[in-house]
Amino acid sequence: MVLTFWQKIFEERGVKRMITPGRQNGVTEHYDVKMIDVDMVMASLENAMASTGGFCVGRSYVVGHQRLSGLGYCFSASLPPLLATAASEGLKIIDEEPERVGRLKDNAQRVHGILEKAFKNTSFAIRAADISPLKHVVWKGDGAVADQRLQGLVDTLFKKHSILVARARYLDKDEMFPITPSVKVMVQSELTDEELSRFDEAVTNAVKEVC
Repeated sequence: MVLTFWQKIFEERGVKRMITPGRQNGVTEHYDVKMIDVDMVMASLENAMASTGGFCVGRSYVVGHQRLSGLGYCFSASLPPLLATAASEGLKIIDEEPERVGRLKDNAQRVHGILEKAFKNTSFAIRAADISPLKHVVWKGDGAVADQRLQGLVDTLFKKHSILVARARYLDKDEMFPITPSVKVMVQSELTDEELSRFDEAVTNAVKEVC
């Protein structure tokens, strides 16, 4: 398909290490896509590592363009030592305590099931793989009230249940394609059974109130 329609594929691996640590090729291996068909692979440390920085790799012509065009950016926006140390320590913890990744995957799947149950027979829906710790909640009903419903979910969870979820924000004028409004739900590896049960009850009640 890629060669037939001359598509370019860019893969972002910012969360990959947190959910597929045993897979050397991340999402490409998960979906059985050959690495040769991917023009560029990128990974940001902002989400999984709560830091900044990252890397880009790709075909020779892509790397050559970056090498020639990115020198000024690399030297003017280098990673501060504090954030570099934080990211390095985060990677070290993951390597030394792989069970954290297993707990994260289990929690992500449990939260996915909680959301699916709470959203049944409503216009709320999840956009995420069940093993992903990052969930996007969207409104599939009347687009005119999408922002109101999503913001209502955020406000209700925070004000009445002390649970923080956030609206996904974009620079709409800079986007090439229309953005679907959504709420971001992030899952942690250290969530307890009690906290997950409280989240289950809170989301169920919040959805009923908003809808």
